[in-house]
Amino acid sequence: MRVTLIRHGDAITSSPLGDPGRPLSIEGRRQAAATGRALAERGVSPTQVWCSPFVRAVQTAELIVAPLEFEGVVEARDDLYPDSPTDSLAGALAGLDSEASVLVVGHQPFMSTAASLLLNLAVSNFATGAALGLQVTSVAPLRAALEWRWPQ
Repeated sequence: MRVTLIRHGDAITSSPLGDPGRPLSIEGRRQAAATGRALAERGVSPTQVWCSPFVRAVQTAELIVAPLEFEGVVEARDDLYPDSPTDSLAGALAGLDSEASVLVVGHQPFMSTAASLLLNLAVSNFATGAALGLQVTSVAPLRAALEWRWPQ
């Protein structure tokens, strides 16, 4: 199974809808589009796309999948908030077949925590618009190997 962890693009600093309603900035839209192109160049072909329900994560996911061969629906999940525990994600990934390719779009600190869990090492800085391509090597315990990162 392949897992691509992606942090949403840069967002505007405030919104009348609060933090969940903050949309991507112009720079964030550029970041997400560039990440989508980079994934397409790497041949990433997701079978599932999961994202936080926050506006900036949904927008990032939609911009990223535009150049990819993805015919499904971007699924907003309630377990991908900034401070969500990673056990729900780990359980969802463990339930997939070995041929799955999942894009996960979320926030800090969740993305660093998820990357740390999967790689079994400390990941502390996950920049906006960044992506890690992982190959799952074990489901019990859930572990993965780093295949690539974007940007380099």
